[in-house]
Amino acid sequence: MNAMAPLLFKAWRESRGRFLFSAVLLATICVFGVFCRASLMAVFVPDERFVGDPYIGYIYRLIYKGTARGLFTIMAVVLALGGLQRERLQRTAGFTLALPVNRAWLVSAQALLGLTQVAVLSALPVLLLAACSQLAHVAYPLRQMACFGLLWFGSGAVFFAVAFLSAALFQSEYAALAVSFVFMILYPAAVLFPPLSRYPLNLNHIMSGLTMRYFDARTALLVGRPPWTLLVSMMIVAGLLIALAVRISKQRDYS
Repeated sequence: MNAMAPLLFKAWRESRGRFLFSAVLLATICVFGVFCRASLMAVFVPDERFVGDPYIGYIYRLIYKGTARGLFTIMAVVLALGGLQRERLQRTAGFTLALPVNRAWLVSAQALLGLTQVAVLSALPVLLLAACSQLAHVAYPLRQMACFGLLWFGSGAVFFAVAFLSAALFQSEYAALAVSFVFMILYPAAVLFPPLSRYPLNLNHIMSGLTMRYFDARTALLVGRPPWTLLVSMMIVAGLLIALAVRISKQRDYS
């Protein structure tokens, strides 16, 4: 653990700019979404089947189904980039690899910090919407926001892990970014067709609840208990992808 702390700090120094920029963007959407709702609700209006609270439907369309959700998935991908491949291009990988720590610890520290950042970003709407809604004298159920936060973290961890593995596989950071974005576009489209469409595999739908049994589209509310089996499955998938990335990084030549 003594060796992990400085490695986490090193990973933070390398990723803090991307993380803080992502947090500011996400926070801006949440804050302006609440306080500028009078004009925005005319744009992000629920469909004719909606019978619930207009504010809840509006926040769902803006945050949990729309702009903020899409931005969050991009953030999760961008936070995974960098590491030893970037240092190789900057000709600093030799110095990092000369540190008296196992190479697997170096990569694991980046993954651990990245997942922590994804968790913070997934919790950010919960905190901001709760505070801003109270100040604006409107209400959004805290339990709903917390459950959406869990869904965001589970799906975001998978997006992060895919990008993290891509960064380990490809020498070019731009190639890893391109592959990750292709995955973001093609994977949700591919699982819409049989036989994959019979299973809850669409990460975008998992995050928003769209077409899921745990979501009621008429009220834009999650119903029942959180889908713990689905959440655990996503974390296992993310863990396996990150473990593979660590294994590849241990064997790769960064000279």
